[in-house]
Amino acid sequence: MNGVSSRRDVLVSVNDLPDAVNGGAQLLDVRWRLGEEPGAGYARYLEGHLPSARFLDLEAVLCGPKDDATLGRHPLPSAEHLAAGLGALGIDPERPVVVYDEPGSFAAARAWWVLTWAGLSAWVLDGGIQAWTAADGGLLSGPPASVAPTSFTLETGLLPTLDADEIAAFDGIVMDVRAGERYRGEVEPIDRVPGHIPGAINRPVADFFDENGLLPSAEKLDEVLDLPADRPLAVYCGSGVSAAQVVLALASLGIEAALYPPSWSGWSADPARPVAVGAEE
Repeated sequence: MNGVSSRRDVLVSVNDLPDAVNGGAQLLDVRWRLGEEPGAGYARYLEGHLPSARFLDLEAVLCGPKDDATLGRHPLPSAEHLAAGLGALGIDPERPVVVYDEPGSFAAARAWWVLTWAGLSAWVLDGGIQAWTAADGGLLSGPPASVAPTSFTLETGLLPTLDADEIAAFDGIVMDVRAGERYRGEVEPIDRVPGHIPGAINRPVADFFDENGLLPSAEKLDEVLDLPADRPLAVYCGSGVSAAQVVLALASLGIEAALYPPSWSGWSADPARPVAVGAEE
């Protein structure tokens, strides 16, 4: 994956974060939860955030227009849209970025994926704000200090993606990382129909972090994956957010995986796409 070979290439620990920031890393708070009211993540940011962090709105900056249901609930942004959103935060694309969220959110992984896909150097704070406070890290409240906006261009496409036709014909392992009951089609609280892409296997994203929101060890991840080492991988979830957590985990093992950004929300929005139910392996 563009030279990624270890967890240090994608993750920053709370112990290493101060050195990273002192060395020029920019810190972005990406707290977001599926289904919450707009502005709720920013409200939590105002209550307390890591020093020097700016707030990155997942829905506003890390997503594109939602006018085509087959592109999913969280379509990828254009390069121009992403550059404008990051520029409004004063981001310097030549300096590294560290993103964080809350355990179980997956917003930081989405930010890491989008930023890396657009050519920025990005890392996720392992364990997010919970790990920081557990290590007696201090928080600041209130809005961020004003920053001068920046202007730059970006080139996207630096991480592999698949569209619906490509994932349907994918000659490898397609991994659905939603909860097992959604994958099997027993329940579907959000999308048009229950089920999964035919041929996909299930590896729930909840297994890709521990009880403290930290990425498990390489040995544990290998146990969770339980996959042959020589097959190409593609990953999807409900709308392309939590799947990024699994792409991140795979990258920490030096494994490249393609993302199907529309995920189930996009696939199931097209009545012409076949649907499978039950378990496959």
